[in-house]
Amino acid sequence: MVAGVAAAVALLMALAGCGVGQGSAVTVGEHDVIRVGVIPVADFAPVYIAIDTGLFAEEGLTVKAQVMQNAAAIAPAVINGQLHFGTSAQTPFLTATQKGLPLKAVANSADTGTGPADDASALMVAAGSSINRPRDLEGKVVAVNALNSIIHVAAAASVREDGGDPAKVSFVAMPLPEMAQAVAGGRVDAASLVEPFVAAGASLGNRTIAYPYTTAFKHEATYGLVFAAGPFIDKNPAIVRKFVSALGKASDIAANDPDEVRRVLVKYGKLKPETAEAMRLPHFSNRLDATALTEAADLMADLGFLPEPVATEGLVWK
Repeated sequence: MVAGVAAAVALLMALAGCGVGQGSAVTVGEHDVIRVGVIPVADFAPVYIAIDTGLFAEEGLTVKAQVMQNAAAIAPAVINGQLHFGTSAQTPFLTATQKGLPLKAVANSADTGTGPADDASALMVAAGSSINRPRDLEGKVVAVNALNSIIHVAAAASVREDGGDPAKVSFVAMPLPEMAQAVAGGRVDAASLVEPFVAAGASLGNRTIAYPYTTAFKHEATYGLVFAAGPFIDKNPAIVRKFVSALGKASDIAANDPDEVRRVLVKYGKLKPETAEAMRLPHFSNRLDATALTEAADLMADLGFLPEPVATEGLVWK
């Protein structure tokens, strides 16, 4: 997995160095399928709701979701035109744009919670572990879905906030569905997880020692977003408007009907109904918060995930 992420990052750098992005500059026809890369976490349930309730169809769009494990794999596919839209937390999106990729955030998907009681993320350890707080992770191995992901950044922030040194933690990349079992089985010391995998971990007896998202990001704001390539947007502004309109309506449904969120996660995410029922849901809204991108960029630079803060002006499509 680490090698795969490294290859994806290398590809991003190569694409940026060539000034590419024109592979996405295709005109979508009336009957063409719109392809969206979706990370298999609860944050992007609005995409499935918009498909399943016919909101995309009402806009005259035929949309198909393609599940991918992280944004490091999605961004190159959006740039070269294999995908028309992608999903991401703001941190890998910022990493890609810092490398010069012409990506723009077009819609909100999920917001951080207001505190630990409604945080959909968790740092988890095995039931019998001697690790009791984030700073105890120094010298330990912690699984994240991808290096430089929001899960990685937020976990590092949690360690530092607790007085530890995140540079002394060995973060390793692992597919989200494998993490809870890896913790329970002792293959890693801890994992930084998001729903529905937090609930899955709890069902195995794993316990939570911290809530990374609301530790790293101090107020309720965008962390999950949908993006597209600038050349694709330029060629298809009407398609983008229709897509964003449908997704906004789906986000409103997600915000007001948690049962609908759980239903699509069971259907498309292949969750067990009892896991879906037990999980904490993210906050959903259709407000794309540009300030959150700036705050995330500053945090990433401060923690060493970026060489310098990203100039976030112009990264949100209007």
